Amino acid sequence: LLSRRQRQMCIRDRSNRRAFWSVLSGFMLLSVSGYTQTNRASLPSSAGKELKVPYAPMALNAELIGPAISEKDWFNWCVSPIQGKDGKIHIFSSRWPAAEGMEGWYGRNAEIAHFVAERPEGPFTYVGKVMTTDMFPDPKTMSAPHNPRLEYVDGKYILLYICQNPSRQGKMRVGMMIADRLEGPWRFAGDNGGIMVDPSDDPAHWTYNAAIGADNPAFLKIGKKYYIYYKCGTPNHMDAKYGYAVSERLEGPYTLCDAPIIDNVSYLEDAQAFAYRGKYYLLTTDNLGGNTGVYGDLILWESTDGLRFKLADAKIAMGNIFDYWKGNEQDRKRLFDNQKLFIRDYSGKLERPAVLFIKGKPAYLYAAADVNISGGSVAESYVFKIEWKTKK
Repeated sequence: LLSRRQRQMCIRDRSNRRAFWSVLSGFMLLSVSGYTQTNRASLPSSAGKELKVPYAPMALNAELIGPAISEKDWFNWCVSPIQGKDGKIHIFSSRWPAAEGMEGWYGRNAEIAHFVAERPEGPFTYVGKVMTTDMFPDPKTMSAPHNPRLEYVDGKYILLYICQNPSRQGKMRVGMMIADRLEGPWRFAGDNGGIMVDPSDDPAHWTYNAAIGADNPAFLKIGKKYYIYYKCGTPNHMDAKYGYAVSERLEGPYTLCDAPIIDNVSYLEDAQAFAYRGKYYLLTTDNLGGNTGVYGDLILWESTDGLRFKLADAKIAMGNIFDYWKGNEQDRKRLFDNQKLFIRDYSGKLERPAVLFIKGKPAYLYAAADVNISGGSVAESYVFKIEWKTKK
């Protein structure tokens, strides 16, 4: 997620996007109206485009269930789900007051909140705050918790997050909290107030002078070592790559890798990491479409060791939210006619994706969307049922 200044480098303003939509609406709406939820061979968003990587089966069989976290007085964005020891589904979501608009994500009132449901489909109810700016041990270098990634490892729950660094405007850091129970109490991990990853101070290192610091964390334990994946763009943020920091102890200290570990050719962000059936995966966005050929699709990166991810082994994990929406062209027109509708990008691209495992298998996907398909004026997150298959 970029600030207003950063987003100006890569997306049009809202008025220009409205004009852009008016030109393309006929084509796109016809694609949606002729589209069914079964027997998919492709997705409407790929019409007229040349795919650079193939579809993963989950992209073609996903079913949109509906909103996951939706609060009229809050923007909800990053979403991280896990099935707790109680069998319930817990989500840690980043949110901020609706009055602050979309840019409130990096403000003082941003927080990470806990929600719970009996079933993956919801409904989810608010439990309480997990992190706020006031909780940080060093307010001079830590504020605005965001981008939660929730994991269970070694009998502990860990929460990765990013925070702003007020002492270095526009720079972000990756931190960790740890708890025995999802309900807490949570404590900052390690010996540095929870901070696990900062860009290097060595001018020879690939993260030196990173444009917005280190952000978008993900986590894996591989063998006996612990890996925190992070994104850095040096010197330009739009040239961002993923790397990892590794430690032999969960609470660090972590050592940065010597070079990027991913060969993306276009901007990406939002990684979640997971392992399944002997393979390691990163799930990211393809914000500008340069990696997949389709603007805003999600990418599933596959690796045999978790230490290197190549585009040649990647697939399209998901399309945009309108690829799965059941509305027809009249419904979509009425949606966009709502002047109070939350629209960040008319494509409806998905961001901050996260897979939920049930009985050891990928079963659901959660993500925020750049259009509120419920018609609301704030951002909300959505849940999809997915079926994990491997093409022969």
